[in-house]
Amino acid sequence: MDNETVVDDDWDCVAELLPSDLDASARAHSAFSRPREIASATDLLRICFAYGFCDKSLRETAAWAEVIGLASVSNPAVYKRLAKCGDWLAHLIVSFMQERGMPTPTSFPVRVVDASVLCKPGSTGTDYRLHIGIDLGTLQLTSVELTGAEGGETFRRHSFAPGEVALGDRGYAQRGGVASVLQQDAHVVVRINWQNFPLLTPGGHPFDIIEHLSTLKSRQCKEWQVAFEDDGKSYAVRLVATKLCRKDARDAQKRIRKEAKGEPHPNSLEAAKYVMVITDLPATVLPPREAIELYRLRWQVELYFKRLKSILHADKLRAKSEHLARTYIYTNILAALIIDELGFRRGFFSQSPDPEESAL
Repeated sequence: MDNETVVDDDWDCVAELLPSDLDASARAHSAFSRPREIASATDLLRICFAYGFCDKSLRETAAWAEVIGLASVSNPAVYKRLAKCGDWLAHLIVSFMQERGMPTPTSFPVRVVDASVLCKPGSTGTDYRLHIGIDLGTLQLTSVELTGAEGGETFRRHSFAPGEVALGDRGYAQRGGVASVLQQDAHVVVRINWQNFPLLTPGGHPFDIIEHLSTLKSRQCKEWQVAFEDDGKSYAVRLVATKLCRKDARDAQKRIRKEAKGEPHPNSLEAAKYVMVITDLPATVLPPREAIELYRLRWQVELYFKRLKSILHADKLRAKSEHLARTYIYTNILAALIIDELGFRRGFFSQSPDPEESAL
């Protein structure tokens, strides 16, 4: 679907999908106060899409609005309006998901969480982090938060329903974050490193991960009952591990050596031969092999980020100000949700066509 088409020919269809509280929420979040150059909140959102989703400059956005008769505004006026839209757009994203009935937790709902770095033009470091959660069963976006560079990856940023499973990579292997999931009566499956998540035996003694991993043979999967402590409280979990085949193990060790500053620790090279996850789910619910396979499914969230950044250009932060950057990023997220909805409605992912129609 062409980006320009969304804000031109398809805008009426887009408008039908917008949250029902569009005007009221625009006023509540100080994005739109009264009709002047821009007549309505819908028109303001359309201008946001032209700037963020269609990747127009402020000058191009103002000229486009003038040409189609949407609004007669100057470049500075467009800037001022867009800079006020960040909180409103964040609200619209949540409203859009809620109005479509985001998945209600079942006996085994899984939410994959991850974060991605976003940078300003010419920046060589991290300017923003986009934190998202995706329901693995429906591949729907369930949570989103934009933070500055100081906003680290942690399960604490996400609220989980009782019975929901939080699935994260090694960036989320923090005892405080994992404990926060368990305190919500949710469950966790998270990959860990050998040194960043101290484990204990059920009796409270230090658990030597490397020693236990060394008992595994290639492709073998095994589990151990362990525990970890956070803020004076102990949490019982299972350590589940599998040994990679020789080729994958060598590739993992090669990456360790490449990323290390100097000679890597021998334990790091040994641990690279394995995939290790911890989970509080019992083996009767999630057997060891299935725990490893479930972790491997987290690539779905990586595909989502790839789509958001590569297809919707959400990583091209032309905006130099923080307020304008938030508008740019949130517009692209809302656009991604709307495109998904339009796609389903138009049968992009429907069943095979009627044979009689195909024969015409």
